[in-house]
Amino acid sequence: MKLFLIKFFLITFCVFLNYAHAKNFVAEYNVSTSGIKIGKFIWFLKKGDNNYETKINLKSSGVFSSLYKFEGEYLSKGIINDENFKTKEYKQYWKTRKKTKIVEMVFDEYLKKLIQKPEEKEISRIKLDELHGYYDPIASFLNILSGNSFAKTIDGRRVYVMKKSDNLDSKNLLLEIKEYQNIWADHKRNDLEKIEFFLSNDNFLPVKINIFFKNRIFKLQKN
Repeated sequence: MKLFLIKFFLITFCVFLNYAHAKNFVAEYNVSTSGIKIGKFIWFLKKGDNNYETKINLKSSGVFSSLYKFEGEYLSKGIINDENFKTKEYKQYWKTRKKTKIVEMVFDEYLKKLIQKPEEKEISRIKLDELHGYYDPIASFLNILSGNSFAKTIDGRRVYVMKKSDNLDSKNLLLEIKEYQNIWADHKRNDLEKIEFFLSNDNFLPVKINIFFKNRIFKLQKN
């Protein structure tokens, strides 16, 4: 009985320490383009001493939500090593009126597994099992926000490098998209041009995000 109580105390104490050291962040954004609100974007982050879990929920809203309906969920889990967020598991769910897409990835220094539903019929144009040191898009964002100058990224359909542009404004991070390759197509068209973060003094997550995609700007403004 005494041994059981000691073990129980140790387990409880370890759980308490892990909880006490964890930092939770949450930010809610309105999403707009061309001055029209189209959705809401909520970003959760739980950051421990050596692990993290982050989730993004995205859903259409506003007067045009009945015409352009969408919802998505993005989940990334992994470890933190020397302030680097290293993905272990990534799941992505995206739904519109016409289609539903699911992406799941498993990492261990290399990309170990990539699952897509519906299943991709094309042959990969790159050797996926040779992708070393790549992260999912959310972990790449976190690595840039943590001070890294670049992050190698895979989102299930593309691989690219997010590279921090030289910028004298400490309240602003501009990420350029480099070395862009489509995994399942031969064309080199780069729909994702750049991403701009506006930083906060009191929250790890940015107060505003501008995404330059297909010659449009999608603006995420924190509530």
